[in-house]
Amino acid sequence: MTGTIVAPPAERTPAPPEPPRGETAMRLVALVAGTAVAVGLLAAAAGWPWVIVIGSIIVIIMLHELGHFATAKWSGMKATEFFVGFGPRLWSIRKGETEYGFKAIPLGGYVKILGMTSAEELDPSDEPRSFINQSTSKRVLVASAGSIMHLLIALLLAIGALWFIGNPHANRVQIGALSIIPGVVTPAERAGLKSGDLLVSIDGVSTTGQNVISQIQSGGSHPLRIVVLRGGRDVTVLAQPKPLDAHSSVPKLGVFLSDPVTYTHPGLIGSVTAGTALVWRVTTGTVHAFTQTFSPKGLTSLATQVTNAKDAARVRATGQGGSVSMVGATELAVDAVKAGPLAFIEILIALNISLGVLNMLPMLPLDGGHVAIALYERARTRKGKPRYRADVNKLMPVVYAFMAFLLIFVASKMYLDIAHGVSNPFG
Repeated sequence: MTGTIVAPPAERTPAPPEPPRGETAMRLVALVAGTAVAVGLLAAAAGWPWVIVIGSIIVIIMLHELGHFATAKWSGMKATEFFVGFGPRLWSIRKGETEYGFKAIPLGGYVKILGMTSAEELDPSDEPRSFINQSTSKRVLVASAGSIMHLLIALLLAIGALWFIGNPHANRVQIGALSIIPGVVTPAERAGLKSGDLLVSIDGVSTTGQNVISQIQSGGSHPLRIVVLRGGRDVTVLAQPKPLDAHSSVPKLGVFLSDPVTYTHPGLIGSVTAGTALVWRVTTGTVHAFTQTFSPKGLTSLATQVTNAKDAARVRATGQGGSVSMVGATELAVDAVKAGPLAFIEILIALNISLGVLNMLPMLPLDGGHVAIALYERARTRKGKPRYRADVNKLMPVVYAFMAFLLIFVASKMYLDIAHGVSNPFG
């Protein structure tokens, strides 16, 4: 006699009991008040540029998760959690089958979609709506949605900047502000440069938005003869660029360069066309940069910089340090905020594209790993046969090795950014 052995249903993890409405409201008030206090303290300690940058990064990460969540819901998958932050739960509310809320460490967020891999145990009632039981196209869409969202953000930023701000004319560059460094008299201060000065030429060569940084940093040991337009007349000053902190050997004047004064407005169609072309150029450049970074030559260079401080200082001084960690990216973004809205938007475009490309690397736990598994299972499934299931457990040693490599790589980049600083490209 033959029969079917029915496995007992997987045990459900009981959902935490929902607090009373009054307690939920009080938690929300406390969360808002605590956030306001934290923002105020950060602004007082580090300045509003840091608040703007950190807030922007949190929003970007949450939009990444929203991409996964929205496409999962649209595809009929079961998403049980959508949280801002990690760690202890501060506040949450349940709407239907999904719990929304905030956690204590605001360094990202996550969406919980049931059945992301075949190793996950599910209640039989949830099987039809699990990630792994959807069609290949839906799985690829949901897994790629975070990176797609990053590209959409970059595209909207590019189009918006061109449409509302315009395309900067490269013939004029303005000093937006002078750097203030306690205990240090900057070359700009000593030379008498002022906020609002328009740079006309340096050492007899006309200054544009494309050559101003190289003009300043290639001054060598001699003072630069700088002509600025101030109050309708040309003023000539002599300034000797020099490194302004112990972590960098890059010569600087100590100025923040604002957006060029004149702009051309290409209109809506022109903004869409130019914005799309810009995002494409940055994306292909980012892919090339990651290819170089993760090549044997790039990894060897990284190891040498980490173990040899002189080599690291030399590489940073020549501006050939390659990619930066989130620490370096945050510093660049803060410098960009000080330089003007257009510079900040450019950094946000580059950051979104970098995150989008990095997340599509074909290895778990990155989004690209889920895409690779979905495509592999589709390729191994034969017509008329049950869907092939990849054994994720067999892949775990490779996943752990990759995670260890990624952790060492990120830690190395963070160390270099902290120990040797990140050159300010905005002046």
